[in-house]
Amino acid sequence: MKILQVNKFFYVRGGSERYFFDLCRLLEEHGHDVMHFSMQHPRNRDSGQQHHFVSEIDLNAGMGPGERAEAALRVLYSSEAKARMAVLLDEVKPDIVHFHNITRQLSPAIIDAAASRGIPMLQTMHDLSLVCPAHSFYVNGHACEECSGGAYWHAVPPRCIDGSLASSFLGTFEAYLHSWMGLYKKIKVFIAPSLFLKGKVSTLDWIKDRVVHLPYFIPPGPDYTQANEGYVFFAGRISKEKGVDTLLEAAERLRKTRFVIAGEGPPLEDYRRLVKEKGLSNVEFTGYVKGDDLDNLLKGSSCVVVPSVSYENLPLSILEAFAIGKPVVGSDLGGIPELVIDGVTGYLFRSGDAESLASAVESTVGDESKRLGMGEGARKMVSKDYSPESHYEKITGIYEGLLR
Repeated sequence: MKILQVNKFFYVRGGSERYFFDLCRLLEEHGHDVMHFSMQHPRNRDSGQQHHFVSEIDLNAGMGPGERAEAALRVLYSSEAKARMAVLLDEVKPDIVHFHNITRQLSPAIIDAAASRGIPMLQTMHDLSLVCPAHSFYVNGHACEECSGGAYWHAVPPRCIDGSLASSFLGTFEAYLHSWMGLYKKIKVFIAPSLFLKGKVSTLDWIKDRVVHLPYFIPPGPDYTQANEGYVFFAGRISKEKGVDTLLEAAERLRKTRFVIAGEGPPLEDYRRLVKEKGLSNVEFTGYVKGDDLDNLLKGSSCVVVPSVSYENLPLSILEAFAIGKPVVGSDLGGIPELVIDGVTGYLFRSGDAESLASAVESTVGDESKRLGMGEGARKMVSKDYSPESHYEKITGIYEGLLR
């Protein structure tokens, strides 16, 4: 098959991009012709279609009034993206268009370009953008589902997007406009990596019969179940919604246990000052790490902790830990409980509850036999339920169904 894979970022920003590139590679390894459409960016990987990519826009950068107006129009319906997509489609003539994250930087205008040519389309949903203008069901430090079922106006009063009334209004208008235009209804199949996400988007009546559950995949890595340098490891964005506050409170309760925290984010320096003020010598912030440095930190850990206080879809960080035999201590939100099975692949704790997190960490690192058993259970789960081979069979089955 000739398959056009579409994602607004063409470099790894997070788990959704890792899956995007892994899927492209998996399909190519099985002989399919894979092409790409995305946004231009200095960090992009190489692509034979990069000259078709839309111009770069940084929605977090400071803008003048004219630039803000232009950016707003692009978010709502990008004529540039639609035109560039049309040229690419006419040039490569794909059998299938597979969308991933397309909101804002690309906009669903590109759906129209494929629909007008009668090309079958599907989308893997990596977040809650279809049901939440902020894409997260998270506002002001807590989970919120007020916009479920298409009641998007609830996002405006609490300023759900970046704490900004203007941004929240634009995001809400965007959601209503795309719903009124019926853009996403032109997509035949939606893939939900977690049952949690499937349930949340199914509050929209029109999508219920189009959602297929297909988790991410990951190949088993080297067996580092036995490796243990005695620290608890967190890797991800340094932010409140990722549960870093809860993690530091747990570390304060477990001063004899080392915690290594890898990642970057605006609050990082504030957290470093807090750790110093509280004398938490058992906490180390490494900053941003990647490649072998990240792999080595993961390899040496006793366990991995995922303390999110906002909903997660199906965190690839958990699958990556499982693939090398590391149990995970995870919060009981979103899709995390679909992976972290108490006493089998790790332990769950009550989201936002530092005492519950500390207890789960203590149960993991304090019983080496149990830790090893959960690490082995995690590797078995990955091998059985999240293998590339199984994923390839299922995704191509979906593609073939679209072509019938």
